[in-house]
Amino acid sequence: MEVKLLDSTVDPLFVISMCARTCYNSRQKDTVMGRESFVRGLIRAGHESVLENAIATFDIKGISRACQNQVVRHRIGCSYCVESMRYVDVSEREVVVPHKLFMNFPEISELFKELKECYSELIEGGVPKEDARSILPLATSTNMTMTMNFRALRHFLKLRLSKRAQWEIRELAYLIYKICSEKWPWVLEGIAYEQ
Repeated sequence: MEVKLLDSTVDPLFVISMCARTCYNSRQKDTVMGRESFVRGLIRAGHESVLENAIATFDIKGISRACQNQVVRHRIGCSYCVESMRYVDVSEREVVVPHKLFMNFPEISELFKELKECYSELIEGGVPKEDARSILPLATSTNMTMTMNFRALRHFLKLRLSKRAQWEIRELAYLIYKICSEKWPWVLEGIAYEQ
């Protein structure tokens, strides 16, 4: 799995601060040095709606279709572009196998290999990719881009960094968390990764 930041609001602290200060008619109080503490205070007070004015777009590669299905359940303040198995030949794709599954059923790798071979044979035999894909497992890897406003991003991280989250989406959330901690540590106010 690989996650990269593609783009984001150029100066999210400025944008969020200006938007929040609009509410209080206090833009004249804005200072570069005071923005972070102001925004952190808004987050602690539960006034997170102003975070919707900044966005981040992530390039995500090598997650399973199962994980991708979980990600796109986050719908408010989010936008996705997912690689289409209808048009893209995925016969050479890796399969994301949960470690516990592989440890308990090592023969699963052979089954996945057979399914990929069958998929290739179907396509070579003239079956459209959109029909041939139906035999592939949810473990087939895919790529996507994900844009979230900062409020939605915080919500995603709160839910998906939890030990209760499924292992793969938790790993994805952790990689996004690392990017945020480097770029915008203030957006993580009150959010922690559970070891």
